[in-house]
Amino acid sequence: MQLSTDPRAERTRRAILDAVGELTSLGHGAISVSDVVRRAGISRSSFYVHFSSLDELAVSVLRQEFTAIGAAGIDLRREGLVSRLEAARIGYQRLVAHLVAHDSLYSSVLGLPLSWQAYDAAVSAYAEELLQTIVGLPHVPAEVVPEVAARYLAGGALTIISSWIRADIRISDDDLVDQLVALLPSWLDG
Repeated sequence: MQLSTDPRAERTRRAILDAVGELTSLGHGAISVSDVVRRAGISRSSFYVHFSSLDELAVSVLRQEFTAIGAAGIDLRREGLVSRLEAARIGYQRLVAHLVAHDSLYSSVLGLPLSWQAYDAAVSAYAEELLQTIVGLPHVPAEVVPEVAARYLAGGALTIISSWIRADIRISDDDLVDQLVALLPSWLDG
């Protein structure tokens, strides 16, 4: 979806995203489009100008978080403060904390059978961030295609996280992060 340069459209989009943030911070139950438009003070038709569904809104919020996590990890690595695996651990901790903080949105979306379009968009957004890390590595095995590896890692992580949100996997936040880090290929820290 292409973002408009119209300031009114940008204000409406911002109102939608702010409404989601407010609803999640209030500990609102499962979030619906009706909740979002009521909180944002807009019409349903205005919502649908910006997002085709709650799935698309959730993916947009996730995309913003993936971008922020990726930038923070790059900064930590650039400054030489942490290893690649420690940066991955910090990124997963931040992602899990974000998911917990926005549980009412993601349980509404990720807790249900996610549409293939929304799932693919979430995986693509995450893979874009992972790809930046992979292409910057000095020792990626020759047989590994970075784009394929990024999509594989993103899809696997999001599938595990979705299962955890649905309580199909019953482990603590910290154990989830430990598992996600343990499942990373060893060449990522090379």
